[in-house]
Amino acid sequence: MKSHSRKLAPAGFTVIELLVVITIIALLFALTIGGFTYAQKSAARSRTTAAMSAMKSALERYNNEFGEYPAPQNPGDTVAVGDKTYEVGAAAMLYQALSGDGYDNILLAQTPSNGGPASSDGSLDETESKNVMLTDMPKEFYINRDGRYYMTDGFGRPFQYVKAAPQVAGEQPTTVNSTYDLWSFGDDEENTSARSIDTIAPGAVKDASQRWIKNW
Repeated sequence: MKSHSRKLAPAGFTVIELLVVITIIALLFALTIGGFTYAQKSAARSRTTAAMSAMKSALERYNNEFGEYPAPQNPGDTVAVGDKTYEVGAAAMLYQALSGDGYDNILLAQTPSNGGPASSDGSLDETESKNVMLTDMPKEFYINRDGRYYMTDGFGRPFQYVKAAPQVAGEQPTTVNSTYDLWSFGDDEENTSARSIDTIAPGAVKDASQRWIKNW
């Protein structure tokens, strides 16, 4: 009596099963990348917030020391970060005003007779060390790009700052706050200079992107 053996079909995936597996892998990859991107942005915003808090305290010390908040010498200067262009004059001023390293980016009534070197070099001499407003400034708070030092947010972009101008009756305010506006564009990849601050009505709230990190 002959025995008959059944031939088993070769094991393998059907086209539908392969598509299901590929879809699951793609979804897991997207979730992983999305979570990583979110974590990066969250960490960058935390660094920005910490830097801004320290800078605000240092600006108050500057105001107490000199009787006014600092202003940039060249507010319209720009710097390229990736494919975007940002105003950097105020960030360069903030670095000098708060670190004590140089003063040529600060709008001054007169040149200090014993203020140390005018430009920043990343170090402090004996005279400059007396002008430090933000002690033990972490290196994450500033950057040196092409020999220029400026305060940078957690996203690697220059902080933005505008000192309030004296209010003149009938004219629009130059800032939201009565002292100064300090902000970072945060994870807003679209706006790099649009503030339209000179078009707001007195007392109105600036309609800024919710992604920005700001002191108003």
